[in-house]
Amino acid sequence: MRMPDAQVSDILTLGETLVSLYVQGQRLDSASCLAKSIAGAEANVAIGLARLGARPAMISRVGPDPFGVEVHRTLRGEGVDVGHVKTGGSPTGMMVKEVLGPHLTNVYYYRAGSAATELTGADVPGELVAAARRVHVTGVTLALGEGPAEAVRTLVGLARDHGVPVSFDPNIRRKLWTLEEAAAACRTLLPDVDDLLLGEDEALAISTTTTCADALGALADLGVPRVVIRRGERGCVAVERGGEPIDLPAHPAPAVVDTVGAGDAFTAGYLFELLRGRSFADALRTGSWTAAQVVAHRGDYEGFPRLHEYDAFVSGQEGFDR
Repeated sequence: MRMPDAQVSDILTLGETLVSLYVQGQRLDSASCLAKSIAGAEANVAIGLARLGARPAMISRVGPDPFGVEVHRTLRGEGVDVGHVKTGGSPTGMMVKEVLGPHLTNVYYYRAGSAATELTGADVPGELVAAARRVHVTGVTLALGEGPAEAVRTLVGLARDHGVPVSFDPNIRRKLWTLEEAAAACRTLLPDVDDLLLGEDEALAISTTTTCADALGALADLGVPRVVIRRGERGCVAVERGGEPIDLPAHPAPAVVDTVGAGDAFTAGYLFELLRGRSFADALRTGSWTAAQVVAHRGDYEGFPRLHEYDAFVSGQEGFDR
């Protein structure tokens, strides 16, 4: 039985939201001040969708500290349902980064033993999954430990049982595990994934191929209905079951300041179109556009566009299926 419409989420995600401390244009060891924000792949996607007018909800854990308060306040303020972001006894995870250039960012994680590493399958309510229109997960949570990995598998399994489409971004973090470990773990989820969105290196590793074209075909042959391989400045290649491969150039960016968060922005724009019932080609074009907006701003999510900007973008796109 579905929950009342007022409690239905457009998309439900699960993962760790960290406090982010960063410095732009100088080394951490010589910086006297750091800027503060929040970060996390799943939170980025949720915020991106909320800014476009969708209703995202998130499952997570934060610590009983000021950083946990900030995570709650920021997500809630951006329009994300935080009713299942619990406060636990362990501290909120942290990342510290130095942004030395648009394509050079050094990241240091402090998430071992964090509150989110205590996530388990018990944190995933079946009724919440049943009430979602879509579910989104990433490989980052798989890497946080057996409990968080169990939570991801529980969420995906419940989504399958209730007929809720699943999108998955491997988002492999080599500081959390090896490429081989990550690829093997990600493969186990693919039978239940409807939309696979990943980078080129990740596609090659998971498909065990050597070219992007081969990876696209191999991943589609595994039965994933829609596969999207993001290639940064070279755009993306993608294929939908029963269709021909699409090679889409990157949308021109107003400027390139910080590329962190671009993949999450692509995912948010892509999923927004699918939630609206738009075509696969529309989803790819909007994903490319949202990614281009984000790289023009500092921070993980700060540059995510809002609905009025999307409307202006669409109004100039004659090729959109409207």
